[in-house]
Amino acid sequence: MTKSTRIASSLAPAILSAALVTSIGFAKPASQAPYSPTDAERARWTMSDMRSLATALESYAKDNHAYPAGATIDAMVAAVQPNYMRKAHATDAWGRAYVYAPGPEGKSYRLVSAGADGKTDPGSWESAGPLDAFEDDAVLDSGSMTRPWPFR
Repeated sequence: MTKSTRIASSLAPAILSAALVTSIGFAKPASQAPYSPTDAERARWTMSDMRSLATALESYAKDNHAYPAGATIDAMVAAVQPNYMRKAHATDAWGRAYVYAPGPEGKSYRLVSAGADGKTDPGSWESAGPLDAFEDDAVLDSGSMTRPWPFR
C-alpha cells in the first residue's frame, strides 16, 4: 500500500462523515444566530405550563379539600412540588414569575402570566375571552383558561 493510499483510506471515514452531516442537515453553520423563540411560541409554552400547574392544583385540592393558601407563586409551587408535579415552573416562558392568587377559603384560585411586556394589569383579569396581543395578561381561573392568547 502506498503512502497516498494509506492517507486516502484514513481520511475516507472523516470525509464521508462530513459529507453525510452536511447533506442530511445535522451540521449547524457557525454563522447561524442562536435560536430565539417568538412571542407566539412563548405564549404556547406558557399556556401549556399554566395548564400543567392547574392539573397539579386540582390534584392538590382533591387530596386537601382546598387549593394552596399561600398567596405567592413560590408558596403554591412548594405546595404542589414534588408530590403533584415533579418540577413546577414558577415563571412563564418570558422568565417572569406567575401571579398566584388563592380565592377565599381555598375554594378557587387565579394564575396569571403578564405576557410579553412583563406588566400585569389586574383590572383586565375579569374580562374573559381570547386576547389580541401577547402583551395582554393571560388568566387561568380554577382550571379554566379564561383569557388565552391566540395560537399563531
